Amino acid sequence: MSDKSLDSAMQNVLSGLSDFRDEEEAKQHKRLWGEISVPLTLHEGLSSYTKTELDAIRKKMEIPNASSLKKAELLSVLEEWIPSLGNQYLLWDSERFGWLTKIAKNDGYLPANKLEPEQVEYFRATGLFYSGTYAGKQILAVPEELIEPITELANDKEVQLTVKRNTEWLKLTRGLLYYYGTLPLTTLIDMLEKHLGETLRLKTYLHVIHEANLYRERDIQIDEEGYSDSRVFSPKRVLQEHESRINVEFYPFTKQQLLTAGVPDFVERNASYSQFVNYLEKNFNIGKEKADQIAEECVYAARIGHGPNDVMQFLTYSVEFDSLETIQSVMDRVVKLMNNTRQWFLKGHTSVELSSVEKNHLQHVRSAGTSQRIEVVKVGRNEPCPCGSGKKYKKCCGRYV
Repeated sequence: MSDKSLDSAMQNVLSGLSDFRDEEEAKQHKRLWGEISVPLTLHEGLSSYTKTELDAIRKKMEIPNASSLKKAELLSVLEEWIPSLGNQYLLWDSERFGWLTKIAKNDGYLPANKLEPEQVEYFRATGLFYSGTYAGKQILAVPEELIEPITELANDKEVQLTVKRNTEWLKLTRGLLYYYGTLPLTTLIDMLEKHLGETLRLKTYLHVIHEANLYRERDIQIDEEGYSDSRVFSPKRVLQEHESRINVEFYPFTKQQLLTAGVPDFVERNASYSQFVNYLEKNFNIGKEKADQIAEECVYAARIGHGPNDVMQFLTYSVEFDSLETIQSVMDRVVKLMNNTRQWFLKGHTSVELSSVEKNHLQHVRSAGTSQRIEVVKVGRNEPCPCGSGKKYKKCCGRYV
């Protein structure tokens, strides 16, 4: 086959895949956001579901002796079980429990525009929530039969304490992984128990983490290496770097620091970070939001082991360098930012915090001279992102350009 024919065949394949994705997205949109009435009855909500979706609710509620039921029979069983609310909420954090209680207090529905599709799917699988379009808006609703039992649940002190406990577990876990990158389960549990001041109920904790990952896709990475922050590219590499610094203790973060860092999408914006954002905004005529996004990617690059030159290469996709003086000025600020970034490889330390002995073992980040050549390279939107995330450029750093 000639190169031209091969290119044409590849284009046809890619076009077909694109059409398939578009078709699947359209089906999902119709299923999630079809017209819905408010107030909603439980029968109306369940009747709009497929047999597969009803089975998902059955499994979620752990209803016994119902796996072989036909759709009509299963629907009838679910109508009896769901008003009891089950006990799945005992694994939720304040965000998910908050959706349930706020909807009940708001006449049975709330706008769902802030939810990701996988989060809507998660709620639908509980049998307590139903999604759709009402008065031109995408909403999440609960059936009117559930409003009173949900209101009673919201006032239950034991339930409140359980939700508070789950929230603390999740935030502390996210916070530890945000700063340390990857931790074996045993190490993670030891750290959690130290900050909690009590022995962790391991089985319940693991269920809480599992549910959190179902709700927020890959909220926490779990593999044979242990538990990792969602952006860790190579858990094995992080652990190897930890082991190579056996004489370096993990940075002693306070419980409050970890809880603060445990909020989804948290970014530590220290003085160097803020200064870099202000510099980009002022000198490259870009908005604060974009400057912040660029700085965040630079921090991420530092955390996965990239050096200043790698970061400078990334910056050529986002800003334009008009002189060697500009390159040097940016490089100086990149070095400062990286030296003050808490890094996974360094057990949560910044490079400036470590002893001079330890620094000799690091790839020290030095400012390059003005003779350093930064090659400006353009990258296609469908090519791998140069930051090393493994995603396409348009799905990663290309979002900010």
